[in-house]
Amino acid sequence: MKKHQAGRIPANNMESFSDSSALYRYDRLTGLPSMSYFFELARAAKLRLLEQGKDPVLLFLNLNGMKYYNSQFGFTEGDKLLTGFANILVNYFGSKQCSRFAQDHFAAFTDEENLEERLKKLIAECGELNNRNSLPVRIGIYLHRMEPVEPSSACDRAKYACDQNRDQYASGYYYFDKTMLEQANTRQYITSNLDRALKEKWIKVYYQPIIRAANGRVCDEEALARWVDPVKGLLSPADFIPILESTKLITRLDLYVLDQVLEKMKTMQRANLYLVPHSLNLSRADFDSCDIVEEIRQRVDAAGIPREKLTIEITESIIGANFDFMKEQIARFRDLGFKVWMDDFGSGYSSLDVLQSLRFDLIKLDMRFLQNFDKGDASKIILTELIRMAIGLGIDTITEGVETKEQAEFLKEVGCTKLQGFYYCRPISAEAILERYEKGTQIGFENPDEDEYYATIGRVNLYDQAVIAREASSDGIRHYFDTLPMAIIEFDGEYSRAIRCNRSFRDFIDRYYGSAPVGAKVPFASLPDTSPYKNAVLQCREKGKRVFFNQEVAKDLTAYSFARHIATNPVTGISACVSVILGITDNSDRGVTYTHVAQALSADYINLYYVDLDTEQFTEYTSEHRKDLLDEERRGENFFAASRRDALDYIYKEDRDYFINTFTRENVVRAIDELGAFTLSYRLLIKGEPTYVSMKAVRMGPGDNHIIIGVNNVDAQMRQKEALERMQAEQVIYSRISALAGDFLSIYTVDPETDHYVEYSSSRHYDTLGLAKEGDDFFGTARRLGEKFVYTDDLPIYRDFFTKENILKEIRKNGLFVMQYRLIVDGRPVYINARAALVEEKEGPKLIIGLNNVDTQVKIGKKRKAQNRVK
Repeated sequence: MKKHQAGRIPANNMESFSDSSALYRYDRLTGLPSMSYFFELARAAKLRLLEQGKDPVLLFLNLNGMKYYNSQFGFTEGDKLLTGFANILVNYFGSKQCSRFAQDHFAAFTDEENLEERLKKLIAECGELNNRNSLPVRIGIYLHRMEPVEPSSACDRAKYACDQNRDQYASGYYYFDKTMLEQANTRQYITSNLDRALKEKWIKVYYQPIIRAANGRVCDEEALARWVDPVKGLLSPADFIPILESTKLITRLDLYVLDQVLEKMKTMQRANLYLVPHSLNLSRADFDSCDIVEEIRQRVDAAGIPREKLTIEITESIIGANFDFMKEQIARFRDLGFKVWMDDFGSGYSSLDVLQSLRFDLIKLDMRFLQNFDKGDASKIILTELIRMAIGLGIDTITEGVETKEQAEFLKEVGCTKLQGFYYCRPISAEAILERYEKGTQIGFENPDEDEYYATIGRVNLYDQAVIAREASSDGIRHYFDTLPMAIIEFDGEYSRAIRCNRSFRDFIDRYYGSAPVGAKVPFASLPDTSPYKNAVLQCREKGKRVFFNQEVAKDLTAYSFARHIATNPVTGISACVSVILGITDNSDRGVTYTHVAQALSADYINLYYVDLDTEQFTEYTSEHRKDLLDEERRGENFFAASRRDALDYIYKEDRDYFINTFTRENVVRAIDELGAFTLSYRLLIKGEPTYVSMKAVRMGPGDNHIIIGVNNVDAQMRQKEALERMQAEQVIYSRISALAGDFLSIYTVDPETDHYVEYSSSRHYDTLGLAKEGDDFFGTARRLGEKFVYTDDLPIYRDFFTKENILKEIRKNGLFVMQYRLIVDGRPVYINARAALVEEKEGPKLIIGLNNVDTQVKIGKKRKAQNRVK
């Protein structure tokens, strides 16, 4: 390994500093040529290499993390690292063929011969600098043979390559390739031609309709830009939007789109068409470049368009950069009468946190939620719960990317109020919209006076009764949508019809009223005055009442239902009510009626037994949720003996002896006589897995020698109890560790799969930082609080290093993750050591993360170093 004298300026450059006219041609710290002088030298060197038949190469080099290095070790150590790195470059390329541009950016000129071998050695030597207290070096490579360009352009391209994968904290080299060249050329073309594209209207505004789920009409339109270029053809937003955002030119485009939208809306008004709100997408750069709120207000007011007809769409990523500022801007928009939507909800890590702090009128669910729609129920359940959450917050929802009828029907059923996607219509021009109206092929705009009526209808989740009907078992996901039949019924005084319903309701209609398709108008005159259904609908409409009613649907079958008025259309006077079929009773077997009530109250019973204590004859019932009945499973004799036999096959082996010894006729009768009930908890094998259940036995009535025994699934509750007890035990252990160590600020366990975390011990000072004692997004929460409480100079390295990926990678490599940074505690920076290890526990691997105060040790160490330097 070559030795490099820290701070040594290349000898052949030293004399340059005695010449004041040449002072600016060299970097004062390293003695390397300055950027402008380097380009002169590179131009001459390129010609020499070409004359020698060699292929020139320009390199751009970056020491990754220099700012943090200076904050951690001081500028003196940082300067030593920079000069040591400069000396390595001189040894490999020569003092006139490398340069320090600024800070930690360097460049070098060489030829292709053995290039990769030399770079690997260079990287290895860099790792040895400052007694291995160095930084990763990233190297971008531009080969002259790719395309002859000036050294300055070659350097730009090498830097472009160097910046690829910049989030990876590791040394490496990267070639500028044809793909990057195309990207760079496109970037240049876009930025150079934006003004011309706007002036000559190469950029077209297209409109994608947003459909009201409850009526199938267009209730909003989203404005989308398309660049139809005379040279490059059609450019999608992905081709030019990111470029305009990164170059801070996006505001010109967005205001242009706004102007086009306002003109289009005036055209719709002149055509006597309903005017629905139009949504405009904004970028973070819009808020940085001007007062975008005031700019939009002025243009909308000048156009004479009501403010409620323009909706502002912003993504979650826009908000995170400066939360307080964006919170203020969103409030300004809403105070002025503009609606604000959150776009791409669910695409980031902090969507739910944002919803707690900011008020939106609607959230657009990211189209990725529909990508696995046909691959099981998981994505459907996630969508259902997100929509239910939004409804609970009083926020409407749109799901993007709807492409099939099945997706659309499902989203309608679960209460998504608006739908958008190719299933309905691709983005089209304003001219195409008018043409559709001329041809009569339009979807049709919604009457704005009816929007609140249909919004109310659309928000009803037709699976909200699933908590009553689904089986609480390990197979609960499969039964998630086995819910009570539910429909939205419209009634205008003459006809009624179901305008929305779930699958269970469709099955119910098919089974009992096969000749009446869902959605068909039912004339009220055809129903007898004694019809319970007719009377219930009338009461809902006329009095807005909640009505329970029962109706015979077939011989000896009675359906028990509930109806509630939800809205009245202010334009047509049509009323809407929600109707739920709570259950169906077979009147031919009165014995089932009682058990049906038991099922309605306790839908998670696995089994019910009706036992004659005199004869020990029994009947077993099981829940059949699709029919909302208790079905007779079997009849038998010698109930207690049969139960002991069954125990050998169905009860978890560790609980068998306990069950057999406890569940006897004598014990059951004694407990019922003395306590009123016999109870027993044990584990059943359900699909091969031990599942906690609770048995309860009671008499059917006073003096009755029949008992009813219910076996209830309590697995979730028991496991929660076990987890709580385990957590309490761990709390004691970690508290003792903290007490012994003395300097621990806090200790956490984190599930590496779900990021769920629990805090077991924390100091009084650390509690003031505000991290919850338990939560579901440890790293997201830590990053968010880090922005507030990590010392400013340490933030870059904290952001780069304190991630789940880095922590797990370091643990796999070294068995332990250790990181030092400073927290602001009681208004001053305090050095903290974060240590993490992975341990295997009963329920799976857990990350143990401890934060301890090393402020005193670090400062003593620094003081000693300073004293040694003085000596």
